[in-house]
Order: sequence, then structure tokens, then C-alpha cells
Amino acid sequence: MKWNFRKLARGELTRDPIIGEFFSTEIMDNPAQALVRESIQNALDAGRQKLVSIRLFLASGEHGLPAENAEFWLDGAWEHYKAKDNGLRQLPNTEDPCPFLVVEDFGTTGLQGDITQSFPISDKKNSFFYFFRAEGRSVKSDKDRGRWGVGKHVFPRSSRISTLFGLTVRADDNKRLLMGRATLRNHGLDQVHYSPDGYLGKYEDDGFVLPFDDEQITDRFSSDFRLERKNEPGLSVVVPFVDFETISVGNLKRAVVSDYFYPLLAKALVVNIETPDGATIINSETLSDVIQSDTDLVKELLPQIELAKWAILCPEQEIFKLNPCDPRRPAWSNDLIPFDAFKLLKEKLLRGDKIAIRANLYVREKGKQPVASYFDVFLIQDGYDDGRPKFIREGITISDIHAPRSRGVRSMVVVEDKPLATLLGDSENPAHTQWQKGSSNFEYKYVYGLAYIEFVTRFVSCLVNALSAQDEEEDRNILADIFSLPLGEPTDKQKQPKDIHERELKDKSDNGYKDDGNEPNKKRFKVLRARGGFTITQGETGTNPPVKLDIKCAYDIRRGNPLKKYDAALKLGASDFRIGHDGVKITQQVGLKIMERQNNHIRVETLNPEFRLTVKGFDENRDLYVNVKILEGNDD
Repeated sequence: MKWNFRKLARGELTRDPIIGEFFSTEIMDNPAQALVRESIQNALDAGRQKLVSIRLFLASGEHGLPAENAEFWLDGAWEHYKAKDNGLRQLPNTEDPCPFLVVEDFGTTGLQGDITQSFPISDKKNSFFYFFRAEGRSVKSDKDRGRWGVGKHVFPRSSRISTLFGLTVRADDNKRLLMGRATLRNHGLDQVHYSPDGYLGKYEDDGFVLPFDDEQITDRFSSDFRLERKNEPGLSVVVPFVDFETISVGNLKRAVVSDYFYPLLAKALVVNIETPDGATIINSETLSDVIQSDTDLVKELLPQIELAKWAILCPEQEIFKLNPCDPRRPAWSNDLIPFDAFKLLKEKLLRGDKIAIRANLYVREKGKQPVASYFDVFLIQDGYDDGRPKFIREGITISDIHAPRSRGVRSMVVVEDKPLATLLGDSENPAHTQWQKGSSNFEYKYVYGLAYIEFVTRFVSCLVNALSAQDEEEDRNILADIFSLPLGEPTDKQKQPKDIHERELKDKSDNGYKDDGNEPNKKRFKVLRARGGFTITQGETGTNPPVKLDIKCAYDIRRGNPLKKYDAALKLGASDFRIGHDGVKITQQVGLKIMERQNNHIRVETLNPEFRLTVKGFDENRDLYVNVKILEGNDD
């Protein structure tokens, strides 16, 4: 029983695995978060019953595996761990006890499949092969939470010797199998060069490695590493020489409650975090208590938990159903809100009531018929200062979505319906923290794919803006100078017959048309009439927001240019106001920065696609003239 690294053939490609960098601390808060996110996600995907249970056992210091026991399981590996340029840093002392982490899942299938399979076979599921013998490939289908086949690399990345052991009991044949894998870099020993991958198992004559199935070996492994698994199906992963300074109990708890509070509350997940000194069970009943024990989590998560509890128990009849989006392409419009529901939703928002809304759309995969789908939004106006929504896809929190803020509103976007969940899952980065239009699993797969990401991420902001607007309407008589095009003048595109427009959309979507998020001849901002003033806000879907806007206003006159007649001295006549004085003031400023404000002139820089500027206090008995120009970059 000895570790083995394959010798490299002459001319074979030098390979330094970097897959673990997908889970770097630039993407995750800490390594514990990456480990928790990936291991729980994999377990939920492999679940064979409604409730999946996870055990995280951390043993360090004097509670670690004695050095002589660790030597038994790492025999033949140390010379490779000590080789030059193998990618390892700060090797542990072999004479010290081995700290380790155990990650066990229950209620799952285990690693099933042909253990002798040595190459990938299309459309053949073999989770054992993909866990131990594949890199950057996955057994998972597009109906699973993961796609990339790199999640397992969080385990060796958490080990100071980049090593893992996996003991699995399989649901289909009840076999109990054990295998080890190390992932280093190409390295040399005594002028012999070796592959980055090392294995512990039963070696055949050609060097192929099979797992141990001998009860004496698997029983000793279970005893040494204090596994809880007996004959229950599932997977037990052991990370030897775990970096226990970053993989701490506190970090594990924070990662569990931050990223998986939704399935915990929905009673689809239970997590037990143990040390030799005690245990913490995290489930739907204990979640709030666990959060309250951590002062860093109380302010941020506790109100979110209360909203999530309500969302999970919200009856179907209390969810407001919006009108379906255009089946060709999802885009926000105030018309999505049913006329008879608009006033009620607005009143509930102002009162601080909880609101549940379902957005209906059609998912269009290229070459296939559109499929109806939906997502749900739960929100409350409670003074939440950050204002960014929480996004949850099939239980996992997608933590790095830069959605527009709706300050004062706490919200949660839940995507569970398969067609849309599949689309968004395809767009995710390997760490499942972002939705990216350039993802290789996503690009070119969907018609107007980017529009779906934008619609979901901007939905809460658009909805809140619509419900918060007070007596505002687009005023086509307020002049806007957009590249010398008056706002009220229809463009050529607006003059096109409807049937021509529809034909052009079909041609673009069916012939590899690349959706880059920009569409010509659409307004990049809107000027709206507000009671006692005006609002300037985002333009039509499919346009990029202007970088800077130059805004001038004056009371209208019968003849001539009102701006030229404006008099900052406030003489009675054409212009008798200054912004910031005499009751004329900026009453709303969202997603933008004021660069300059003087007399009747405001210059702003937009910081967010869903920007909004409202100025009020003008004489309501006089007509107001507003002139807006786009400034790009440093072009004044």
C-alpha cells in the first residue's frame, strides 16, 4: 500500500494545474467558504431524498491524527511532497499530529459508476470516474447546480499537501470503496520527471489505479479519521494536513449560514459542524440562534432570514403574478404590473408590508421552442441601507451579483423553476458566484442570453422605481438634446412597420446574431414629468447608460431660447430660480454623482445603469424647459 506518481514520457506536456485558482480569495471571502459552497452543492446534486445531511468534522492540535498513523496513509508520498518546484509551500512537520477535516454527506447516492473506466464516455454517468480521474469535466447535466467539474479541487486546495482521500458507499451496489489523490505540479526526483497526479489505491500492471475495497483497510481508515459513516450511501472526503487557520469552525459556520440559509430554512439541508470538543447542528430550528451567536452576521443576515422564512411559507395565492414578458426577449416594462395590482402593490410597499411577486417569461434556447418559466421576488421596505437583492438559484446564494441598489428595500430573488435556473446556471463562473454572459457553457446557447441576466438582476430596481414613482410620466414636450435629435421626433426604427421589425428580430436570433447588449436608435435616458419638477432616469432596455449628462433648465418663454434668457441674478421675468435655493432642490439622487451644480445647470456622472435624478420645487404654474446632453468620458 503506497502512493504512486506516474513517470512522464519524453516530450510529454508540462502541466501545472491552476484549477484551484477558480476558488481564490479574490472570488471567495476565505477558503472555508469555497469548501463549504462546493461540497454542499455537490451533495445536494447527488441527493436521493428530500433531506441531505452534511457532517464537517475538524480535528487539529493534539486531536489530530498521530504522526505514525499519518505515515501509514501517506507512505511513498513524502518524497514527492518535498520535491523542488512541486507547487507546495510551507510543508508540515511529519513528526507532528496531522490536522484533518472530514466532509461527509448522507441521503446521497455516493460515487457510482464503473471503477475501471479510464476515459470519458459521452452520455454515460460515472461520478466515480469524474471525481477521481477527470479535471475540468463533470458528470453533471445542465439540470444540476454545478457544471464545470472543478468543485472537487476545493479539497486539495484546503490541504497543505494538496491531497484528499475519498471513501464512498454506493447506493446502487452497496460497495464501500477508498481511494486517495494528490494534485501537485510537474516535478523531478533524481533526474526523473513525474506527473502532477498521485494516487493511493490498488495498482495494476499497467499503472492503472483501482480503489481499495478490502474491509480491513476501509475500517482502519474510518477509525483513524473518525468517520461517522458505516454502510450509509454517500461520500466521505478527508483533507489531511488541513490549513486549520483558515478552515476554522467560525469560518465554516459563517459560510454555511451565509450561502445556504435558504435550503436550511426549507428543511432540505442539515449541517453538523463538529470538533472533538463539541458540535453545532445547523437546521431550520437552530439557524437564527447560530447567527445571533456571531456578531458579524446578526446585522446583515438576521433580517434576511426573517424574509426568507416568510418566502418559504408564502402561500401560492399571495404571490402577485405579473404579466408575461415579450416571448421573444425579456425586458422590463411598467406594463408587466397588472393594472388592478399596481395601486395595491404600491400601498403595500409604502406601508412596509412584505410583498411576493412572480415574474413570468419564456426561455429561448437556440434551435428549440420557447419554454415558459418564472422566478419569484420577495421584498420589504424596511430601511435596509445596502439595498442590493440576494440572489438564490436552486438553494445556493449567488454572492457576487452587482445588481442595482434599491436603498431602503430588502429583497430576495429566488430562481427554482428549471428552464430559467438552467440558463442562469449555465452562465455562472466555476465558483458559482457570478452570472457572466461570456461563460463557455452559456455563450451562443440562448437567444438574447444577456437579456435574461439583465432582466433578473435589474428586476428589483425596476419594480421599486415603478412603485415609488410619484405622478411621473414621460413628457415628450420637455426637450432633450440627444445628438441633436429632439425627444419627440420618431426615429426611423420607430417608423418601421411592425411586421418588418419582427422579421429583423427573427433573422438576428436564428443566424448566430451576437447579442452584445447594445441596440441602435434607442433612447439612453428618459426625461419624465414629476409634480413640481422633472426626473431623468435610465433609457430603454438594450442601451448602455450615458457616462455623463449635462442638464440645463429654465422657465419656457413664447419666443427664443429659454436658456439664453435665463438670468442667474433672479430678476423677475423669464428665469427666477436657482437649483438649491428658494425651494428648488434635488429630491432624489440614485446611481449617480453630482459633478457640478450651479444656477440652472447640473452635471452628473452615472454610476449605475438604473440611475435616477429628480429635481422639484419649480413654479407649477409655469412651463419648464429642460435640455439634456450626453457627455462621453472626458469629452465636454
